[in-house]
Amino acid sequence: MRPHLLLVSALACLFALPLRAMTTPERQAYLAWMLKTLPDDPEWDAWQKASGELPPDFDALPRRNALPDPLTFLDGRAVASAGDWAARRQEIWGLMQRYQTGTFPPKPPIDRVQLLEEIRGAGWVTRTVKLVYGPGDRGSTRVQVTIPDGPGRKPVLICTSLGGWGPALVRRGYISAGFAGNDFMDDEAALKELYPGYDFAALPRRAWAVQLVIDYLDTLPEVDPAKIAIFGYSRDGKMVATAAALDTRIAAVVAGSTGVGGILPWRIAGERGNGEGIETTTRMFPTWFVPRLRFFSGREDRLPVDGNLLVSLIAPRACLMEYGLNDEVSNSWGSEQTYRSAVRVYGLLGHPERLDILRVPGFHGANDPDACIDWLDEQFGRTGRQWTNQFLFPWDFDHWKQLSGDRVDLARFPEHRGEELLSASAAPADWEPKAAALRRSVEWALGTEPPLMPPLAPLFRMRRPPPPGPTEVAEGHYGNPGQLAPDVPAWVIERGGPEFGWLAPQKNAVTSRKFRFGDGVTGDLYLPANAAPGAKLPTVIWLHGFSYPLGYMWVYRRDLHPILALAQAGYAVLAYDQCGFGSRMAEIGPFYDRFPHWSQMGRMVEDVREAVGALQKDKQVDPGRIYLYGYTLGGEVGLYAAALDPRIKGVVAVAGFTPMRTDTAGKGTSGVARYALERGFLPRLGFFVGHEARIPYDFDGLIGLIAPRPVLVVQPRRDRDATPADVRAAVERARRVYRAYGADGKLGLAEPDDIARLPNATLDSSISWMHAHF
Repeated sequence: MRPHLLLVSALACLFALPLRAMTTPERQAYLAWMLKTLPDDPEWDAWQKASGELPPDFDALPRRNALPDPLTFLDGRAVASAGDWAARRQEIWGLMQRYQTGTFPPKPPIDRVQLLEEIRGAGWVTRTVKLVYGPGDRGSTRVQVTIPDGPGRKPVLICTSLGGWGPALVRRGYISAGFAGNDFMDDEAALKELYPGYDFAALPRRAWAVQLVIDYLDTLPEVDPAKIAIFGYSRDGKMVATAAALDTRIAAVVAGSTGVGGILPWRIAGERGNGEGIETTTRMFPTWFVPRLRFFSGREDRLPVDGNLLVSLIAPRACLMEYGLNDEVSNSWGSEQTYRSAVRVYGLLGHPERLDILRVPGFHGANDPDACIDWLDEQFGRTGRQWTNQFLFPWDFDHWKQLSGDRVDLARFPEHRGEELLSASAAPADWEPKAAALRRSVEWALGTEPPLMPPLAPLFRMRRPPPPGPTEVAEGHYGNPGQLAPDVPAWVIERGGPEFGWLAPQKNAVTSRKFRFGDGVTGDLYLPANAAPGAKLPTVIWLHGFSYPLGYMWVYRRDLHPILALAQAGYAVLAYDQCGFGSRMAEIGPFYDRFPHWSQMGRMVEDVREAVGALQKDKQVDPGRIYLYGYTLGGEVGLYAAALDPRIKGVVAVAGFTPMRTDTAGKGTSGVARYALERGFLPRLGFFVGHEARIPYDFDGLIGLIAPRPVLVVQPRRDRDATPADVRAAVERARRVYRAYGADGKLGLAEPDDIARLPNATLDSSISWMHAHF
């Protein structure tokens, strides 16, 4: 058995118990909110009107912002044995059919096999057949097999197109089996009408048909029935994962870049992950999944199933999760979390070695068939090699404690129970001693920053033009943004289009250039193309959210990218990938081995500080007007940075935080554990899990430290990662500090009736606030 780094934390088993059931009027009101606020989805609207189905009783479903635990029943009971797992697997499969795939009819027999074509080649034969089945023989699926010559039974790989991987497989001694089960050749489209009593959606219908393909393969004497594998990529990857969960005869599945709805959890991607989510998927591809899935847009914390549970359903059979490093529909951290969750089921069943990952360079479409076949060779015992998983995010809190030797005596940290930062009549002089103590606490949590030596002046200067920015690269004048070490922003700009928010005409009104600062960080400085020569521009640093593949870019949003909106409003915008994201994903793996007493958040704050210093020296930047605009994680980073750096003149934080002292596990938001157990943002906060009231500072104090500089907190009322009432209370406590400075109006709170996202309306209103207060 190979060693695995497992994330097993208390938060995985905790959930908020429902206090009461939602009433019918409340569910009707929720539907009305969806229809008013979420983007239009005519096909879904028609389904809802025809069915009359209301949103589920969310209060009857456990609230779990972390991944649902495959080894915990929905009612909270633990899975303690393989026998328990059989029952839990049945529960998950039932929930999966209810909320994601739809229900499946029983598998019918194949009534006849019709030979369509047979071609013989040098060392192989290709046979195309049509399988006829179902009521009145009205169901049919075309299958093509290519069988290499030679004695004995052979392994087979099923693909979702007729040709499959024929050339690569035959020369490796595999049978290639393809079927017409994709968007361009979908023989299963008729199944919806053929089985009207079942609501299985388009991708699950194709997955259901795989059973019939296997029935046919079982009749071929050349096929080894114990070595049947299946491969699918992108939407087909979602489908083959479902097929493997449905049919246990599939011995191995290669799920390529499935995105959400496959191996990537809905909870981890979506709007907060700057990628594809339930809202966008159900609107843009309304036939892929059962329509009721859309009810969970922004309510993923109430969805009883997710990608890690789908992979768990495949256990103990082999599964390879393949995805591209900068794959815009994937998410390296999220895929690794699926692995760490599902491998516990594989371990319970005695085969943790059968679950693996394959990460390849490139964007969506990156695939390595030969490596996938290498993996199949290992799983089928055709080689003595052993697969090695290379994790980008091997975070483990207990390992960090050993590295750092850090310990915390909780008795030295008094409890805080929502007391005010200042009295109503306080003056700035009353605040300064408290502010100094708060800064020390914040700096302690961020960790000890190693010394940063400024770059040495070169002995001689080479005269060369400045490096081009992504807008120039995307125009085709410099290099190739799709190379193996890609310029991700240039690739996004070159593609353009609504999915990335890089829209015309706004994108044609900016120029950019590379901007280097700090400890080897390279970003891009975007400038309004119509800026007057010699003008000193107010400048915003854009701090992105949890965007692992694309860094400071995003995808599947269909809203204008904030860089363009800010540039259109007259700001220069500095954008860069934060530590652990985008082009800098590889930084975080060895980070704590190198700096056990620092923190990832500390590095992020240092980057902001160094960016400010470099911007102040830039000839096109007004050094006295440098601001931060942060979304989700970026909003949090911005508050930390501004609290410690007075050169930052204002902050906008969108869905950036929930107060830590009240963010307990019972609220279902994942609690403070998300900072230290789930991810290694602030390891020292891990000592306070279960003792949150003893955390020595909170976000009200951080905002207070920024006073009297302007701060806008944008807290959507339906943000599943926050408790909006607690955010409001924190802002009001911080307002006492602003009043002490006579700056009450400089602290703003906007509470759109929305999920955590950054649509054009929120972007426009926040920029209007900036114009009024910056």
